[in-house]
Order: sequence, then structure tokens, then C-alpha cells
Amino acid sequence: MVWQITATQEAGGIDITYDLEWLHQVMLASANSMVPFTRFSLGANLDSRSYPRSFSRGFVLGRGKPVDDSSKGGGRQLLSNEGGLYSLLALFEEGCSGLPVPLSDIAIMSKRAVCQSVLDAFTQKGKSFHVDGGTRLPMERGPGWQIHGYPMLCILGNEAQVFPSKLNNQGQWRIIQCVFGARLTRAIRARRIGIEVVSREGFGSVFPTLADIPNGIRLDPGLLPPALGAEAIIEALDFTADFIGAMLKVMPKVVPTKKPLIIKLIESLEGYGDDQLAALDRLMSALHALTNNTPRATPANYADFLGTFNGGGVACSWAFENAQVTYGLRDVVPRAPGPKKKRKEEPEDSGYGSESEYEDDEPDVKPTKKLSKGDGDKAVEVNDRLVLKKASLVSGMAALRSATMFGMLYSNWLFSSKGGAQLESQGKPLPILSWAPYFELDHEELYESLDTKVGTRVLVFDGAPNPINILKTPFVSQRELGAIIIDTTNNTTRERAEYLAFFQGFLATSKTSQAGGLLLLVESASKHPTGGDLVHGIMRVCGTPLSVRTFFDGLLKPQLKFKSKEGKAARELNVLSVEETRFRRMMLEQRLLMRNLDLFNTGIAFDRRNLKLPGNLSLESPPEDTRPPRQDVVVPVLPRVHDLPLLSPHNLGKVKRQVLGQPPPRVIDFPRKKKSLVSGSQVSESPRDVGEEDEDLESKRKEYEALGRFTSSPSGIPKLDDEGTYYEEDDIYCLQRYYLQGHPHVAVLPGISRIQWRQMNRAAYSTAIHGAITTATTVIIQPLHRHRNHWALLYITLGAPNLLGRRRAKLLYIDPLNPDDVPVEDLQLLNLPFPGIEAESCTVRYQDDRDGNESFAQDSCGAWAVQLAVHLVEHDGALPAPPDNPRTAALDLRMTHMTVIEEAKALDLPQAPDDLRLHVGAPSPALRRSNSVGGLSGSNRSGLLSSKKPYHEL
Repeated sequence: MVWQITATQEAGGIDITYDLEWLHQVMLASANSMVPFTRFSLGANLDSRSYPRSFSRGFVLGRGKPVDDSSKGGGRQLLSNEGGLYSLLALFEEGCSGLPVPLSDIAIMSKRAVCQSVLDAFTQKGKSFHVDGGTRLPMERGPGWQIHGYPMLCILGNEAQVFPSKLNNQGQWRIIQCVFGARLTRAIRARRIGIEVVSREGFGSVFPTLADIPNGIRLDPGLLPPALGAEAIIEALDFTADFIGAMLKVMPKVVPTKKPLIIKLIESLEGYGDDQLAALDRLMSALHALTNNTPRATPANYADFLGTFNGGGVACSWAFENAQVTYGLRDVVPRAPGPKKKRKEEPEDSGYGSESEYEDDEPDVKPTKKLSKGDGDKAVEVNDRLVLKKASLVSGMAALRSATMFGMLYSNWLFSSKGGAQLESQGKPLPILSWAPYFELDHEELYESLDTKVGTRVLVFDGAPNPINILKTPFVSQRELGAIIIDTTNNTTRERAEYLAFFQGFLATSKTSQAGGLLLLVESASKHPTGGDLVHGIMRVCGTPLSVRTFFDGLLKPQLKFKSKEGKAARELNVLSVEETRFRRMMLEQRLLMRNLDLFNTGIAFDRRNLKLPGNLSLESPPEDTRPPRQDVVVPVLPRVHDLPLLSPHNLGKVKRQVLGQPPPRVIDFPRKKKSLVSGSQVSESPRDVGEEDEDLESKRKEYEALGRFTSSPSGIPKLDDEGTYYEEDDIYCLQRYYLQGHPHVAVLPGISRIQWRQMNRAAYSTAIHGAITTATTVIIQPLHRHRNHWALLYITLGAPNLLGRRRAKLLYIDPLNPDDVPVEDLQLLNLPFPGIEAESCTVRYQDDRDGNESFAQDSCGAWAVQLAVHLVEHDGALPAPPDNPRTAALDLRMTHMTVIEEAKALDLPQAPDDLRLHVGAPSPALRRSNSVGGLSGSNRSGLLSSKKPYHEL
């Protein structure tokens, strides 16, 4: 896979390179938490789809207020796709490492470039719609300061006609959305710049996505290359315009008593319930199939198809074809260095994720070893007049609503006797000022809910708004404001820094204290480059030290102690969990998102004491850089080694690579035996050799078993379905063999004690020790006894023999209870029987028999050892998703195992095959010391590559 970003800092440019294999992996990793578009790209049949904003988790704003579980209220989906998030981050990590600007900036600029190319080249056909987005808003249409381009393309309805019959007809626009998406998919595949256009809510991804908006549809172009991407989009737009004309013949002018199919289809698509979204999925699938199977279909063919479409599902699966995409962007990287900055000490944890002892990776900063509960994005003090501190909340809407509400409350305080800001009008309240805010923001309702409006002087606007939110009415902003809230989700770091500098002149100042107005920069991380898979919101609070301290200590921290009307604590609802904070830290470290310090590395000199704002800052062009030229800064991207799964791509994010060094010298010596194993270059079938092999097999097996078994075979049948009962070694062994008896390539081995393990030698996994292992074995399963009474699982795969007879071995180590407890020192002994073995460990916890109470004993490790082994074999090494309720899942496994344990105990033990050619011996030291055929001596080379059958070593 290829994913690489190269930054040329002197030229201010970025070069982006990726292949479609990488893009496909990103799509697969995103599919679990967004619309399950694998329905089309893989032919999977998923039952439902979810939004990054969900009804399953609420948000509370204010003491005694009811929990709001609506999407616009700030609620969001419970975090249940931990593995998928790790997968996404692993795919982005190397390609973004060391970038001078975050990937979010690069994505915004890339998407705007695509939109601009479309607007420059698209010629309108008909009057049904027009396109907008991507470009800066002309100053005459703006509020009096620069408004930046929306990084998506909007297809907006123009006027009422038969189809769409009215601008806000959601069902008809969703039909247009699906037709456009299917044709755009065909266009990008023909140009080998993409895989599929995904129809879903939520955006910000690196692959194209579509969603409906009140009077049209919206395309997020992802990382399509601007020139070829614009060609593909225009091709799909032209087809869609003709399709709308063709639909005029299909739509009935008068709806008869019996509704035709097209009217039923339109009605089935209106709304956001599960049924409506499932209907949208089926329609998208059907149109993908039509496009795929009938590439020459005309717009009229599409209209006729929809006129008779009954809403049923149609299977479709696009064939994957890999290709590489490369393009460049200019004037993206800042050319001027930022000022020196002081770090503000934050000893107290507010619960909003800002505080941390971890510093950003700057040349003049040495990070401490200890990581706090925060995400590492530390507060910054520029000088004694400007401090920036961040708060993280559960969703973008939660952050936007909180910033609006607490901005108004802060303004009230600032214009009170305590704050000291005064006006001739004594802080006379204004109606809340707003320009093009997000259409779901309830800012006017929040304003009306205030107990007092005296001193409420607040402005709310979007720095890069959706064109549908921009009104044509003139706007004049007031000065002497107590708070300014800017939605900067779709703004770059440079643009946010410009706003931070520019709006200092709009804020009120106290006459009696060091307080002043606050600037709150809000962003929604649901629109970060990996899509909406981690939904949270950010408030960056900027102002004087006293102002920022008052905002956090007097407003936000007390909010955490509030309880909702239902008795739920705000801390539990509003702030990020430990897991979410960890994911955010990873995104910051991998340069996916902006850090606080990035604002002060844009060339704007915030730390000059005589800085007069506004007036000296040009918002049209970056400041001139008079430094001498420097060499290009190239960010190398190395191939990933430690995070890509060894066994299955579906394990991305569920495994961690482990490096197994050579074992200590004391166990390397191979035990001397009276009878040697079969030589590496000869296989003898003489009667004398057969007898020697039988004798040696028996002696080795006795020696192995003498090292210790846990219990003798039980005389009766165990009660596995009793919670609290441990699985014995024999129970696990028999159950694994029973469930996997139809897989002759799988060798199931008895559990091994640590005493046995520490005596490992090169013959440990030979047929002499384990009769189940033969030259046909490709998978070895063995439980490993850990600590006092616990089982882990070894899942070893063996590749085909190479010219030297060596088979590449890979290990997946699974501890269902303690995934972080990996016995690397013990596992490195596997280098003896499997020279050069590669290893990874599972990071998912499957076992929790006490519902999170770690003080009680856990007893289902044996059940999970059986279940995981069987699942891995039946799914080609893919790990299962963790259960929603581990305790219930374990009880179900126990009951299932109890129904077959008696039959499993009656199975015959595996025997070594009579044909010695099927036996596996120990790896030869010569092969172990050699890296290639060229490294062997002449005699060894001729022997190993002779016409005789090579030695099948593991």
C-alpha cells in the first residue's frame, strides 16, 4: 500500500500520493461506524447503518435541564468501534508523520481545489440546479471580513418544477443523489482515481461521500486529484441534468388514487429513520448495479428503471482494481516561522482534556515521560494579554452549543461589576448577532433561555459556511463584544490564526481588571480526515489570562458538577472518555488534526507588545518571508512494519506487532539424543529407520509429558455451564479438536505449561513430539498456561515451503483477559522451532466475567480459548469483534460447550502418520544461520537443491 505526503516548505507545496489499495483499506476500516458501504464494494449485506451523531447518547447543557439525545442537541453515538479507530489511525500514521501542517489543512485545501476546478469548467445544462462551494465568498456578500470557501460541492435546486417538484423535497433529491453517486463512481473508476462514491451522512473523509441537504445534495470530494476529479464530477453532473429532464416524463402530473411505484419510492426515502435509510441503501445498490451491468445506459434508461423500481434490494459488487494517484497542491505550507511561546502551567484537571504534562514535539521543548489524562494539546500563553486553552466535548454540536451558551454567560459577567467592562449603554443587551451559522444551531433559543440578558453582547458566525446558510441580507457587526464564537470546522490553521488576530479589535476590555472579551474557535472533529468515526468537538478559548481562567473555573468546571433533570451527571455525558481522549492524542501525534501551537506557527506575530489589531494584518496574502532560501523539507514515508496485521487485513487495529529476539544462550543448545531426526536432505523408508523413528517418537513424547500436566484426565463429565467453573487443559483440548475435526490442515495441540515451555528446543513442534503435526499442517493451535490459573492462546500459521524447504511462520498471541500482558521473553523461544518467526498480539479484550469489577475472579478464559481458536480457523485468521456483553457471551459459550463436551471427550487422540515423508523434524542449524541460498556453502547448496524432496521444516 502507498500513502505518502511530501512537503516542500520553501515552495509552500504539498505532494500527495496514495494507491487505491490504501484507500480501500480506509473505506473498510470506516465502514463499521458509518454507512455500511461494503454492501457495494464487497457485496456484503449489512442490516443497518449508523450516523456519527446518534440518539444513543445525550448531552446536557445547564443545571436541571433534560438530557438532549437529538443530533442537534449534541448527543453522539456510543464508542463501540475501538478496533476500527485503531485501524484508521494505523493507516494514516506513517504518511502524515512530521508534516509542517496537519492533514486536516491539506484535506481542506485539496477539496476546495476540486470544487474550484468544477466551478471553472462546468457549463450549466438546464435550470434545475446550480453548483456552489469551494471558493472564497466575495467581500460584498460577506459580513465585512473574509469568509473562506466551503470545502465541498453543493448541488442546489433552482426553481419548482415537476421533478423536483419543490426545492426541499427530500425523497426526490435523494433519488438525484443516488443517480449522481452511481455515475460519479463510474467516472472515477474509469479514470482510475477512486473506488466508489459512498452515500452517507457525515463527511470529512479521504474518499468521496454524498449526503442530502435541505434543497439539494452535497459532495465531499475526498482526496480526488483536482483536475481529473473535476472532469469526473462534471461528467456526472451533465448526466444528472439530463436525467432530471428525463424524469419529467416519468412523474405523473396528477397523482391517481392508486399510487404509482415512483411516488411510493419517493415517500419511502423521506426521513432519517432506519426504514428510510435502508430504502436509500437499496436504491443506491440498485443504481450501482444498473451502472455496473449496463455501462451504456442513458438518462432515459435510468428514469424508466426508477419508474418501475419496487424498492427491493439488488446485489452489486464493484471489482477492485488498484492504481496510484499522485497530485500536488501549492501555497499550503506556511513559509514563515512562528514566535516563541510560553507554556501555561495547568496543574488541575478540568475534565475537558486540555491539561497534560505532554508537550508538542517542538525543537525547543523536551516532552516529559509521564502522560496525563489529557490529549497532550497543552494551553499556550503568548504574552500577558493572550492565552489559548482548549476544551474537548463529546460532539461538534455539543461544543458549538456550549460555546454559544457559555459565551453569553461570560459576556454577562464581563459587563457586570465583577468583570468591569462598561459601555455608555451599561451593557444594554443586543439580540444575539449571527451570520451564516450552522443551520441546526439553536442560538436564538439558547439566548431566550437566559435568566438575564443584561450584558449579553455576542456574535456567532461560520468561517467557511455551507452556501445554503448564507443570506443575502446586509450585515453590520457591533464592536465591544463580550464573546465571539466562530465555527472554524472547515477552516485551515492559517485562517483560524487570521481570525484570532483580526477579531481582537472587536472585543470589549475591562476598565477595572485584566479581563476582556473572549474569542471561541469551535471545530468538529467528526470532519477530520478519517471521517466521522471519532466524533467530538473542540472549543479553543482565547483571551487574557484572567478571562480564560474565569471562563474555565467559573463556567465550564462547575458545569461538570451539574446534574440533568433525569439525575445524570454532566461529567459522564459531556466530556471525552479515557478511550476517546487516547484516540484524540493519537490523532494529534500523527498530525491528523491541528494542535494549539500550530496557530502560532503561521507567521502572524501575536507576541509583539505593540501589536495593533485590526489594521496591520492583511487577510489577502501571507506575510513576506525575507529569510534566505532553505533546502526543501521532504517528509519521508517508510513502509509500515509494526501495525499492519500479519494474518488478516480485517485485524487492522486489533493487533500489535511484537518483535521476538533470539532466545538466551542457555536454551539454544539442541539436546543430544541417541537417535537423530531424519536428515534435512534424505528421507529413508527402510524398516530399520521406521523402527528407530517409532522408538524416538515415543521417547520424546514421554520426555515432554514428564515435564508436567495440570490434571489427569477427568473421570466424569465437567459442568462447564456452571459459572465459576474453570476449564481444565483436557476440556479445552478436546473441545478444540471436536470443533476443528473437519479441518485436516489444523494441528490442535494440548495446553502447555510454563515448565514445558521453558524447555523448548528446535524439535518442540516436530511430529516426534506432536503426532498431529505433519507436512500438510498450515495452522497450529495451542493454549499456553499463564500465571496461576489462566489460559492464553497461540495461533501459528505456516506458509508454503520455499526452495530450501523453510516455511514462513507467523504467530498471533491472544490473552482474552489481559491483552497488554504479552510474555515476549517466553515467546522468543519460538525462534528455536520456527527461525525468524513473525509475531503479533491481540489488543482486544474479550473476557470480562464480572462486568468491569476487577476485584473478583475471572473464570471463562478456557471458553474464550476454544471460541477464538475456532473463529480464527473458520475466518482465515480474522479476529471477531468484542462482544457487547462479555459475561453473557461467556455464559452462552459455556452452555454450548456443555452440549458437546461428552462427545468431544470420546474422540481418539491424533496419531503420527505411518508415512515418514509426512513427518516434520527440527529445523537444521545450517538453514537457521543462512538468510538466502547465496549464503550457503557449495556442498550445502547442492544438497538442499537436489532432485530429492527437500526437508519440510517448520
